[in-house]
Amino acid sequence: MNLVTKTVVEGSEAGACWSFYDRAFEGLRSRAAQRHAQTQSEFDDQMGDKPVGMTTLTNDLSAVPLISPEFYQARWPQFYAAQQIWYVGFLAVDPDYFGTGVLAQMINSICAVIPQQGGVIAADICQFNQDALMLPETFGRLAGTFNRRVEKQRLDTQVYWGYEFTASSAA
Repeated sequence: MNLVTKTVVEGSEAGACWSFYDRAFEGLRSRAAQRHAQTQSEFDDQMGDKPVGMTTLTNDLSAVPLISPEFYQARWPQFYAAQQIWYVGFLAVDPDYFGTGVLAQMINSICAVIPQQGGVIAADICQFNQDALMLPETFGRLAGTFNRRVEKQRLDTQVYWGYEFTASSAA
């Protein structure tokens, strides 16, 4: 297993990456209110070997449609000005590779972008991944293993509500 970091993926590699991504996020389509799985067109805009893990990471917060760069600028003005706030667009591991160390290697690679002067990595994690996979704790623990002190912070909470209208009974 090799961890390869690429800034551009093209051709047949892009097709393999899309297949991997689509499979990895299949389970969230019915478990999370916000659409966590991108369309192939959205995926193609962000993006040999069969991928076993994939993530997108950017410090261009304006490139992430569903976040507010102003929120991050207000919270961490010094890191925002230095472009040291990084957003994880998605993080996915092929289910066949759960528990193999792929996630740990990916988190190490993500955290490597933070300079010694500090910075921020932010991500949107749905309730299912928080409760069932304990992703916030896992990310924080693994990040602290590979790097200096890490402080986990819940940045915001959004709750989706639904109002179901049942059929009226005839009187």
